Amino acid sequence: MRPLRTQLDIFEHDPARLAKANRVAAETALRDVQFSATERQERHDYYLGEALRLEALARQCKPAPARRRRTTRQTGATPR
Repeated sequence: MRPLRTQLDIFEHDPARLAKANRVAAETALRDVQFSATERQERHDYYLGEALRLEALARQCKPAPARRRRTTRQTGATPR
């Protein structure tokens, strides 16, 4: 089965890490001399908007609760 090209890797495409990268790109966009002042501001606004969107997505993500492992000696139901 072929993987979908739109499916992202959960480890390399962490929303919090991508938001941090977009914040760095927003700061860099303000200093890029090859663009005019209006283009620099537009690029900054775009990267900042993406960072805010990804930070909101990262806040929604919660780590899975840790599961207790049963030892080989335990039988039956585990106490709560």
